[in-house]
Amino acid sequence: MELRIDADALADFVSALLGPDSEIAVHDLSNPSSSLKVIRNGHLSGRCVGAPSTDLALRMAQECSGHDKANYRLNYRSKTRNGAYLRSSTLVVKDPQGKAVAMFCVNTDDTRYQRALEAVQSLLPADVSQEQHQEHLSASVDDVGVELMQGVLDSYAVEPARMSSDEKASVVAELDQRGLFNIRGFVGKAASALDISEPTLYRYLKHCRD
Repeated sequence: MELRIDADALADFVSALLGPDSEIAVHDLSNPSSSLKVIRNGHLSGRCVGAPSTDLALRMAQECSGHDKANYRLNYRSKTRNGAYLRSSTLVVKDPQGKAVAMFCVNTDDTRYQRALEAVQSLLPADVSQEQHQEHLSASVDDVGVELMQGVLDSYAVEPARMSSDEKASVVAELDQRGLFNIRGFVGKAASALDISEPTLYRYLKHCRD
């Protein structure tokens, strides 16, 4: 069954349902530089309409396109510019061809629940998993790209200047998979970070996409 609903109305409904501790965000993926079109309780991340796609949104747009691919991701951790952690879930909206065209996101501040949990744990100690955050909620598209690129480079044991050609090609493939090159200007920035020319980067891109 196909259901069409106004994004503002849906955001209002979910926001009213979950309350002020949950930010509701709707992204139009046709323009990653200013994809955020609807937001409720934006004080949680400090974002407003016109903010860019997140690093995870860029990656999910690549990974979830296709009728046989996942339509949502639940309960992962995200991090705001101010260092606050939120619990996030994202629904991917696809066009008839299966391409990811929009995302409906819920980012919840669990601070009050966490305090209650800590109070209980003080009575009955237990280990708590310290899961790494998976998403940066940034107000600048350049910040998104830089954080995404640095995160990939940091996963390698050697600096870019000491990488082999195969390692640099692998970095380019991973950056492409995560959607970095959907952000304007980051072909040049990635080439500079890897100490290669833009034509070389495009050659690596062509190879990994073939």
